Amino acid sequence: MSWLDKCYSRLLVDNHITDCRPEYMSRYSPKEYVRLVKLSGVEMAMVYSCDHNGNCYYPTKVGHMHAGLRGRDIFGEVVDLLDREGIVPVAYYTHIFHNDIWRRHPECRQHDISGRDRHGRYRYGCPNNPGTAEFHFAQMAEFLTNKKLRGIFVDMTFWPMICCCDCCREKFRRECGLEIPTMVDWENPDWVKFQRFRERSMAEYAARTTQFIRNLRPDITVTHQFSPVLHGWYLGQSSGIAEACDYCSGDFYGGKMQQRFAVKAFDAFTTRRPFEFMTSRCVSLHDHTSAKGDDELRMHALTTLANGGAYFFIDAINPDGTLSEKFYRTLSDINRRLEPFRKAVSKGLRIKGTVGIYFSMPSCVGSSGPVSLEKVSESDSNNMSIRRNAVVEEAMGMSRVLTELHIPYELVTERTIDWSKFDLVLVGNAAYLPADEESKMRNYVYSGGILIATGRTSIHADDGTGSGDFSLGDVLGVHWTGRSTGRVSYLSKDGERLFCDAPAPLVTAENDTNVLGMVNMPDFPPDDPESYASIHSNPPGLEDSGFVGMSEHRYGKGLAVYIYDDVMTGRNDAHRRFAGETVLRYVKPPVECANLPKSAELTLLADEGGTTRCVAVVNYQDDLPPVPLRDVKIRLMTPAGGVFRLVRVSDGSGVPFVLENGMLSFTVDHIDEAEFFEFKQEEK
Repeated sequence: MSWLDKCYSRLLVDNHITDCRPEYMSRYSPKEYVRLVKLSGVEMAMVYSCDHNGNCYYPTKVGHMHAGLRGRDIFGEVVDLLDREGIVPVAYYTHIFHNDIWRRHPECRQHDISGRDRHGRYRYGCPNNPGTAEFHFAQMAEFLTNKKLRGIFVDMTFWPMICCCDCCREKFRRECGLEIPTMVDWENPDWVKFQRFRERSMAEYAARTTQFIRNLRPDITVTHQFSPVLHGWYLGQSSGIAEACDYCSGDFYGGKMQQRFAVKAFDAFTTRRPFEFMTSRCVSLHDHTSAKGDDELRMHALTTLANGGAYFFIDAINPDGTLSEKFYRTLSDINRRLEPFRKAVSKGLRIKGTVGIYFSMPSCVGSSGPVSLEKVSESDSNNMSIRRNAVVEEAMGMSRVLTELHIPYELVTERTIDWSKFDLVLVGNAAYLPADEESKMRNYVYSGGILIATGRTSIHADDGTGSGDFSLGDVLGVHWTGRSTGRVSYLSKDGERLFCDAPAPLVTAENDTNVLGMVNMPDFPPDDPESYASIHSNPPGLEDSGFVGMSEHRYGKGLAVYIYDDVMTGRNDAHRRFAGETVLRYVKPPVECANLPKSAELTLLADEGGTTRCVAVVNYQDDLPPVPLRDVKIRLMTPAGGVFRLVRVSDGSGVPFVLENGMLSFTVDHIDEAEFFEFKQEEK
């Protein structure tokens, strides 16, 4: 597995071309493919063994070989040629999304509650049917015999529909003694149990798949598609998928704010580093020709490196099997220009933060009330759509706020063991908390930490049960009344009214709780067509409701802050100002900056021993190329370990600095797209 921490530039050529026409894939040349990969300068290349159509790119006895290849093993040829050129070959293989198993083995098909077994062009196998694993394992065994392979990426290990096939029904009865509920209702423990069953089943399937590969090839890396970490409950993923991986990997297409959050999620969940952030060279996977600009591609790569990850681009092959050389020349230029940054990060650097954002995958539930399973299945035919849920939105909003404040942060997950390194942890709407996670929060505050929790945090256990109050009520110093606001309310604080546009808990405070703000509600129901204060809006009522909107409470040596609504989401400038002021009320930024705009991301990186440290600034603006930054001033605590030399990573030049009272200060005359600054320890 030694390849993993040496390769920070990676590539995949997507190949989901059918064999509906005889000329499809007829012009594919393994030598030309490898020539272009070598031209690009990447260190690792992923190679298709089988695509979503179920077309294999090698002679298969189990499935269907792409007819356009006329029996030629292009998978094996490419793997051998890549290895000969010193480029690490990794296999791509798809589970679940596999049209061939759907055709060959109808008994393995997923079925939603209405009996549908497909979404448009996509057909699925059910992981709870034993025949699905049997088919995929037999197919993987055919190509994993290639000893040149160094790893495998297992794609699509998630639920593309809410499967209600006979195998799922029988297994759910056996494990939980229940029938599959017909209503999606997050207040009903039976529905939550079914959701946990879906998550558990997929995690078990991923673990079985990984173990099968390890038994066959203990020398290669294994990873699964983990991008559903940000897609909410519907796809049925959990941290169990990350546990089945040697490192986190997945593809994203949601812009810079999503990427800045996703890379930190991957860093938090990954078992080994670096994690791998994938994105396409085109504007989306659905657009085959509209390429992103060179500046945007570099920004993707720089953002990944600044967070300690390996960048990974996805090209798409043309139906006849040819590729565009222009992109590979572009990628060659990107890799050449970013080589100094890759070398710096490849020293084992990972992001370090003094603030944590808690991300609760079990709490990524739907935000609407009870709805029939049939209706949800009809409306969610796009399996990879980004579904709204309060946890992802608020965590990404908190991420934006901290980025704009230039406060280095990390994500905190159920896989995070050490919370003591954080001065502050933000917890947004974590309504479904496992008992051990609740204990971590309780112990963190008791030991002196500062916790800001919002909304419905700790109302339920992760199985959907609950007492009707916050399980962390004694820590937070507030208690739920069992009631909620309407869809419009206001946080009344310091003479200001902050608009809140979703139902939120109405809570009361304990006697020793310091109430900082109250809930204010409109004088009339927001949807009343006859009685209202203003025809266009629902202004604050004349008096506060008497319920707590924001409070702080001492618990042990620490402090717990509660905010009733998800205003930390930062939906608009007013909310971002409030969120920023709230954060700065409780922590001092570890890095002081001048002339660094909100759009720029600043991260701190260090190796595990803390001997190598780095400050990274990525000037990712909405309009590209970015306007260069001038006279950027940075001041931070001096890393422990002696006298340091400060080096500008892009060219290796020294940067003048001042050490005073334990603080290191330096000024950078200009930053174009990005710059990393490495602290080097010198002998005294």
